[in-house]
Amino acid sequence: MDRIFKTTPFRRACNLRVLTNGQTLYRVASFGLMAWLVAASAHAANPAAPAEKTKAVNTLNFPGGPSQVPPDLQRALSEILSDSSLRGARVSFMAQMVDTGQVLASYNPDKLINPASNVKLITAAAALRILKPEYRYRTRYYAWGPIIDGVLKGHLVVKGFGDPTVVTERLKKVASGLANMGIKKITGQVVIDDSFFDGVREASGWETEEAPERAYAAPVGALSLNYNAVSVLLRPDDLGKPALMQVEPPAEYVTLEGKVMTNRWGRRLQVMTRAGPDTTLMQVGGTIRPRSKPLRIFRRVYDPGLYYGSALTGFLQIHGVEMRHDVVRGRLPASARLLYVDRSLTLGEVINTLNKYSNNFMAETLIKTIGADQSGAPGTFDSGLAAVRYFLENEIGYEPGSYKLGNGSGLNHVNLFSSHHMVKLLSHLYKDFEIGSEFVTSLGIAGTQGTIAFRMRHTAAERRLRAKTGTLRGVSALSGYVVDPKERVIAFSIMAQGFSGRTSNMWKIQNAIGEALATDGASWIMAHGDEEGVQTTKSAGRARGSVR
Repeated sequence: MDRIFKTTPFRRACNLRVLTNGQTLYRVASFGLMAWLVAASAHAANPAAPAEKTKAVNTLNFPGGPSQVPPDLQRALSEILSDSSLRGARVSFMAQMVDTGQVLASYNPDKLINPASNVKLITAAAALRILKPEYRYRTRYYAWGPIIDGVLKGHLVVKGFGDPTVVTERLKKVASGLANMGIKKITGQVVIDDSFFDGVREASGWETEEAPERAYAAPVGALSLNYNAVSVLLRPDDLGKPALMQVEPPAEYVTLEGKVMTNRWGRRLQVMTRAGPDTTLMQVGGTIRPRSKPLRIFRRVYDPGLYYGSALTGFLQIHGVEMRHDVVRGRLPASARLLYVDRSLTLGEVINTLNKYSNNFMAETLIKTIGADQSGAPGTFDSGLAAVRYFLENEIGYEPGSYKLGNGSGLNHVNLFSSHHMVKLLSHLYKDFEIGSEFVTSLGIAGTQGTIAFRMRHTAAERRLRAKTGTLRGVSALSGYVVDPKERVIAFSIMAQGFSGRTSNMWKIQNAIGEALATDGASWIMAHGDEEGVQTTKSAGRARGSVR
């Protein structure tokens, strides 16, 4: 649910900015770039909070004293956290040496804050511990009936186990593989078995989403395609004529309604999806300018299983398999014969995508996968979250009742954690030989990769800070690791909620903290000299003033 800078190729999902020049969903899938899923939620969250362990005091503390925290770093952190952009906000900050456990600095470390997408750190850690980094999802394809002279006299059954990474390219490869087995005709139906998960498709908190058709709020299913989003490609025609529209991937399950006119005063577009009987209705309207580049807009679907089966049917037909479009939901019969198994990348690689691009759909799918693994199918949100809580309390050491975990993605208002919680998790994972390397490498890298690819560029923190972002309306968080000048790893977390200004002001504060930790405060002192109270939300070269 993190906002990505407009200048990146990972465009904001909330605006669903588009790919142009004929780029296709297939290219998006092949590069693993899911901009249209990176969530930019419209809500600030104020859930009922668990009782805080101690009454938080708005004081920045340096438990290690000057021997552990250089004076320049103390001054830098003090001034940064005095920024007027934080006035009236709930703020929690903590930085700790990973090797010794020495707390360098803390500011309301036990204050409970909505962590937004920082919750994905918890989901990723639990998934790696419970499922293991080498875990792979499998999707199985069966023949329910004999195959005689290339004719499947019966049904094609697809059994899903929750793979969140199937994209158009992979499904086309499956269709090609089945056709290359000599199947020329299927007389029966495509039977979708998605019973590995229960029928609840939206996690807690998603019901309050203001734009529920957005791709970042796609439903969860045991059979899913393209992160359960579909796109419409719009190309302008001559002035006064309807624009050309094409649904991708081509699936009869999606019904396109409306039209977009080519108008010199464009572009005012409305693209919405809603559930229909056995279909997702995509409603399009508005105008587009004659010389506009082709636009691709993504929206969620409403029945992942039927969407999957419909697209598979189309791809089989493209590969020459004679069959009718007839997709039904059912259960795998004992008499069906296994034809083909499609395997995902390892869980370690899936987690890399989850955290670098903050994919809500992947996070919630992992919760149900954990639930199925620990409690048996069908996987549910409740069983998955129960297993994650057990992991947090029995391995990481969280006190029961000291936090609130309502979903695995961080969307909206159902989670509460403190910076202390986050640092405790980060420190533990860094030292875990079995899963630590996969966890650490999954985080965004300052200035180069993920949701912080365009932050802290050309600073001392570039490539030396790895972190996960979290963004909702009025909520901003950054938690991860940074290396100091002595090559010591620091786990840190900074979370703010209830600020009234722009989220970009919070990013600048977070960036300044990251740079200060990476330089023992030298970056701040060099930028601001002996003058104190410089606002982080102004450029270092121009800003001078007093702390308010």
